[in-house]
Amino acid sequence: MLRTDRQNLSGPELWSLYMGLTKAEEGFRALKSSLGLRPNYHQLEGRVEGHVFLTVLAYHLLRWVLRTLEDARENRSWETLRTILQTHCYTTILLPTRSGQTYRLRRAGQPEECQKAIYRALGIEWDKLPRAKVVVPTKTPVDFVVRK
Repeated sequence: MLRTDRQNLSGPELWSLYMGLTKAEEGFRALKSSLGLRPNYHQLEGRVEGHVFLTVLAYHLLRWVLRTLEDARENRSWETLRTILQTHCYTTILLPTRSGQTYRLRRAGQPEECQKAIYRALGIEWDKLPRAKVVVPTKTPVDFVVRK
């Protein structure tokens, strides 16, 4: 049974509000667990406000992702989506050179078909994910020695 003091709500409207509240609570619980935002031990007001701001911002992002997926007929839970997507990783390769520089190359791996389907539903072109190539000076040049 649902109770409210609002007299102007029909049964379906009340149910819709209740389901929205349930989704919000589920979203906050999922985000606070996966982002490590629980428990909140902050004692300074500014830190508490920052914590709340990040939580609300993350919640809005989560709701956008889930709503976009729902519109694309993808209705799996956030936990299921996280489990599926967590194995799609970036790789960083460090290539030291004799001149003392190190090339740092960062690329996304090849996603599995189920991951590609989620990316398509979100409008993400996985093959165009960001790439990085950075040249970092190394403290000492690397000597390549071939040992027999």
